[in-house]
Amino acid sequence: MGYSMPTSGIMMFYSCASTMPDSTIFVAVAIPTPLRNLFHYSLPANERVTIGSRVRVPFGSRKLIGVVTEVNSRPDIDIAKVRPVLEVLGAGGNLTEPILRLCRWASDYYHHPIGEVFAAALPSLLRKGADPQEPSQILILTPSGSLIDQQSLGRAHAQRKLLGALQQSGRTREELSAMDISSQTIRSIEKKDWAKWHAEVPAPLEPFSSGSVNHSGITVTEEQATAIDAVQNRTDGKPFLLYGVTGSGKTEVYLRVIEPLLKAGKQVLILVPEIGLTPQTISRFQDRFDVPITILHSSLTDKQRALGWLQAREGSAGIILGTRSAIYTPLKFPGAIIVDEEHDASYKQQDGFRYSARDLAVLRAGFEGLPVILGSATPSLESLHNADSGKYHLLELATRPPGIEPERYELLDTRHLEQKDGLTRALRHRIGERLANKEQVLIFINRRGFAPVMICNDCSWIAHCSRCDAKLTYHLNTNTLVCHHCGTISHNITRCQSCRSSQLSPLGLGTQRIEQTLTAMFPEFPVLRIDRDSTRRKGSMESFISEINTGESAILVGTQILAKGHHFPNVTLVAMLDIDSGFYSADFRATEKLGQIILQVGGRSGRADKPGTVTIQTAFATHPLMETLVQDGYFEFATGLLQERKEAGLPPFTFHAIIRAEANSSTTARLFLESIIAKVQVRNTVNLLGPIPALMEKKAGRYRQLLIVISANRSDLHREVRHIIQTTESLPDSKKVRWSVDVDPTDMF
Repeated sequence: MGYSMPTSGIMMFYSCASTMPDSTIFVAVAIPTPLRNLFHYSLPANERVTIGSRVRVPFGSRKLIGVVTEVNSRPDIDIAKVRPVLEVLGAGGNLTEPILRLCRWASDYYHHPIGEVFAAALPSLLRKGADPQEPSQILILTPSGSLIDQQSLGRAHAQRKLLGALQQSGRTREELSAMDISSQTIRSIEKKDWAKWHAEVPAPLEPFSSGSVNHSGITVTEEQATAIDAVQNRTDGKPFLLYGVTGSGKTEVYLRVIEPLLKAGKQVLILVPEIGLTPQTISRFQDRFDVPITILHSSLTDKQRALGWLQAREGSAGIILGTRSAIYTPLKFPGAIIVDEEHDASYKQQDGFRYSARDLAVLRAGFEGLPVILGSATPSLESLHNADSGKYHLLELATRPPGIEPERYELLDTRHLEQKDGLTRALRHRIGERLANKEQVLIFINRRGFAPVMICNDCSWIAHCSRCDAKLTYHLNTNTLVCHHCGTISHNITRCQSCRSSQLSPLGLGTQRIEQTLTAMFPEFPVLRIDRDSTRRKGSMESFISEINTGESAILVGTQILAKGHHFPNVTLVAMLDIDSGFYSADFRATEKLGQIILQVGGRSGRADKPGTVTIQTAFATHPLMETLVQDGYFEFATGLLQERKEAGLPPFTFHAIIRAEANSSTTARLFLESIIAKVQVRNTVNLLGPIPALMEKKAGRYRQLLIVISANRSDLHREVRHIIQTTESLPDSKKVRWSVDVDPTDMF
């Protein structure tokens, strides 16, 4: 069962010496394990702790970092067996009261062990018990090293790479390791006296001060002014849903709302869905505000993330910009929370602790009395339903600023048009026209690699992943077959695994194949492929964006990484390929996601003074939902989907939770869920559906079965889930099957 604690007196200090000199004080500690209970330890004499303190404790044969949840808590076991706390860690890494409250709520709502929830709220370095403010060793160039001509090093590529990195700035061991620079390379330049280690002491953390504001001559529209006024003069605690068409200036609304808060010394937490959005977003905020900005995302080193967390906690950063996990960042002077692209699925954690950062942002804002803005051109149906029911305030930006026309959509019916390498003649002609006009073209295909299928021409064998119910994707650049679900890689596939024929052919379209095709068709123009494969290296996304923003004629080929929030002024044509799977997917959310991706990608077109066109190749050109989307816009499209959901009894009109079971065989997983059903007595307000296989039943070598819990009443749903968890933990096979709980699931995989 999820753990819940009262929050009164949460920051009171306790001391063995001053409060109970003649008795031992016991503390309850949440430890990052799958176990759902707390563990008691005795506090050493002369130690001070608060609720939220990090402590190092013995746990079996291990030493783990836990979080204190109760002080003066009486153990429920023999006191003689209670072990002592080994160490009380520095107070700078303690969880603050608002974050403790948020974690407790999340543990209860998502039915996840409290110790693992607290661990998710702490940066990795703090989870390990380290102090990020301790001096760190960085490698810097010596005077002689700074004079070295890198070209003179010849084939010593590793040394050239290291010297190049050090010319930019000093580097820690962690940073050098992330750059694949070996210890041997480091030692070799140390011996030559080209670099040496230096102790770097972090600057003291002091409250930020806001400097000048640069509006760059931007005048807000009447719609923007109305939205800004509504947020700044809010009269209740309801969240704001900022629904603005692409290019309508949602970011300008964010900037104007933030400005008076920064001047008043308040901090603002901004969530973005993807790391790739952060460089462009940072640039917008840096150009506007003279204020320290802290960035938090998974591409940073452990030290960088921990320092950013501390800067926010101590109030030395005015703006905190991060991805999903940044929702747990403590703020000393909280002012507002903004969730950009609130509809994006990446805000929901899909493994381990399955939480929604968007939903926690709304909850946290309520706890702390802050305004929260959820912004999107294609809001989730849940958020639109909340606005319609009065739970959210709806703010609309229905038009782009004066002089910027909305993009025009056209549908190319592929049932009646011949295609060459995935492109119709009409589309090829349109691409050529835009390039001749010195404009840019964006080609969207949401599948990386060269081809999604490798087939034998002799026996029709198809390359499948041995660990997943998925086909292997062919990657031309590395001549490999890759599973995009579990990461399995097969090298140098030259023969059929069934008949040993060498007649293998790649079928279907991927970003690499489209890149190759367009390079051959338009050899005089650069083709930039932007997907997860091409942006793995640090700084690669920034490099692509910089090249695109030169405005030179180019073709951009990419996946969803290009769909979210980017502003490319010279892109005047967006073409979308192979998008039809959304119309026949078994996932009831697929059509909603398809509509969102079409308008999000389409919105990259015509964002400056040149009109934009969006060309969609589809076999569903006459489908009513497609016609509604491109002719009447997202609101009408979403209204129709909401009516369908209501009639079908689907979210947001009902509430769902999934009990997932994974095992080495499908039968084992299914029988495990069946044993749960046999033991629980379900209320008449709750329905159980299943067991049913996941849409991809086999993944990473394990078979997955689902038990779906459904209710029109949220409280009844949670009551039943708690009962199921209690039942499951008492089953004799509960340790043989990997099982998990997913509340408010966003997919069925």
